[in-house]
Amino acid sequence: CPMSTPISDALDEAFGKGDVLLTRNGQKKTLSIIYVSSDKTLQEFTEYTRKRHWLPIPYESPEKNQLKRHFATCAHRELEELQFDRKHEIPTGIVIESRTQGIITTNGADDVEEMGAGALEHWLKMQGWASQMANSIAHGNDGSSEKE
Repeated sequence: CPMSTPISDALDEAFGKGDVLLTRNGQKKTLSIIYVSSDKTLQEFTEYTRKRHWLPIPYESPEKNQLKRHFATCAHRELEELQFDRKHEIPTGIVIESRTQGIITTNGADDVEEMGAGALEHWLKMQGWASQMANSIAHGNDGSSEKE
């Protein structure tokens, strides 16, 4: 998809090295890229994914449309078939914390475009802030610094 190619290239530049995502010093990153296709044909899907170092959801998989519905993200031409109110157009990068499956951001594509590999550190900071807020709420503190 021409709209997605610039973001795909930015993801590859920032995170793609062979079949394993690596940091600059060669250690494994705490990141996996899952590709949920809106390609029109299996041939488009195959051509697009063969040059990427991502984990693609298989083209014919029912999970592909389930994920699109769950995250309300798809190409405009898919709306009639999928029948949901779209929140995000493509390309969209949704960053998910693997342990909790909580969404860190739905602006991952913009982050990569703006920050390159620095987006990972940004997402890790966001994850840390979310964890701190959750812990604070769990312990009865709403996070405000106001004193009575």
